[in-house]
Amino acid sequence: MSRCAVCHTLIEPGDEVEECPDCRHRYHAVCWRELGGCATFGCARAVAGDKAPVRTVVGGGWGDTKTCPNCLTTIGASLLVCGCSARFPWPEPMTVEEYQGWLAERRMLKQLKGWLVALFLIGLTGLAAPFAGLAAGLCAFLHRRRLAGADGTFLALGYGTAALGATYAVVALALFAGL
Repeated sequence: MSRCAVCHTLIEPGDEVEECPDCRHRYHAVCWRELGGCATFGCARAVAGDKAPVRTVVGGGWGDTKTCPNCLTTIGASLLVCGCSARFPWPEPMTVEEYQGWLAERRMLKQLKGWLVALFLIGLTGLAAPFAGLAAGLCAFLHRRRLAGADGTFLALGYGTAALGATYAVVALALFAGL
């Protein structure tokens, strides 16, 4: 006794049976006719599945479009990039004011990161290190929520520069005091 490859029940001795001529799998005749061929993957007599058409807009349903706050064209609701190259932080629609605020925040964050890198490099020089460390530490502390981000790398860079500046300051004071 064997099992039908479609319904997986036992094929009883009195059942009407079809056998695939290529792979020799046995099926109930009803299962074979209903499927329209063999159910074995890779068999030459296997039924070819229909491919679904490619979707152009991801995420359909209610409110499946939104207006780009940059160019004001209608785009798919789940898209995070518009044809005008505008990028969005989330798929929900944004007003023009929200989008402008988000862009301003991104520009400010980029500027902060640039300043922290510059202060770190200045902090490596020695003489200016205490001042660069103070500025970087203050900048990191005042903008700690913004700089925490995904991994906090720039927040750590700011505090690290502050520690480096403090170390240089202690060494300079010790040298000045003659220790």
